[in-house]
Amino acid sequence: MKKLIHRIANIYLVISLLGLLVFISILSVEIVLRYFFSNSIIWSQEFFSILICWITFLGFGKILVDQEDIMITFLMKKISESKQRIVSIFNSILMVFTSSVLLYYSTMLTIRHMENTTTIMKWPSALFYIPIVLLMILVVLTSIYNTYLAYKSELNLFTGEEEE
Repeated sequence: MKKLIHRIANIYLVISLLGLLVFISILSVEIVLRYFFSNSIIWSQEFFSILICWITFLGFGKILVDQEDIMITFLMKKISESKQRIVSIFNSILMVFTSSVLLYYSTMLTIRHMENTTTIMKWPSALFYIPIVLLMILVVLTSIYNTYLAYKSELNLFTGEEEE
């Protein structure tokens, strides 16, 4: 499962980096057109808004899987390892529950917005919400895996150390 999670996170990272490359390219063209030719790409603002959603949420998926997000652990370091294990299991179960609820509601929101379109490009406004659904799928998988590891005492979520 670890390989699957990392493979998905790497795919998300590639999509995010490609989105960033497209963003920078179109923005550069937009700047040149606007300041040198007094012209502008009409659809650029809408497109950038969608692209920023994709870059942000899919990029965060890789950060989450690699456990590079910010975690405040000073209280956890003051309690025993056995209590840390209990809190890790509880935290993981809570994360599975929370991310599952968010996955469900973000999926419902995305489906609800399939019929709506953006103002200028006439693209489905669901494109704003699809990356949230994709991120939540990864969060649920990661949380389930972390719960399993915490239960088997192979992961301390508060130090990020995983025993092989």
